Amino acid sequence: MPKSIYRTIGLIILIGGLSMSPGATVFSQVLPDQQSKLDPTQLKSFARVYVEFEKIRETYEPRLNQAQGDREAQDIQKEAGVKIDEALAREGLSRERYSQIINTLNTDTELRAKAMQLIDEERKKS
Repeated sequence: MPKSIYRTIGLIILIGGLSMSPGATVFSQVLPDQQSKLDPTQLKSFARVYVEFEKIRETYEPRLNQAQGDREAQDIQKEAGVKIDEALAREGLSRERYSQIINTLNTDTELRAKAMQLIDEERKKS
């Protein structure tokens, strides 16, 4: 497999691990009261970060595919990771909280539908 495929997989893991589609199944524990702790403000923050992650992936994936070596690929992945952390910080979310929200959305179809609506609204703003 060409190196560019490995690099793309690395970026997808870096970003995709945090921004899986809310419709994707994630096998992890969701605390029963987690759903009640997800307020509308957090859901809006999640939607903004989700859309920002899509933009980060669109920006860095082509660069990663064109990287001229492992060192350059690692630098690009590191830069993308910083952008991810900045996007989370702007919305007051941690990587852990973002993942918890995804897990909650995977167990609550009504909440997931609301999240998808907010994500669509955020995409239109961009």
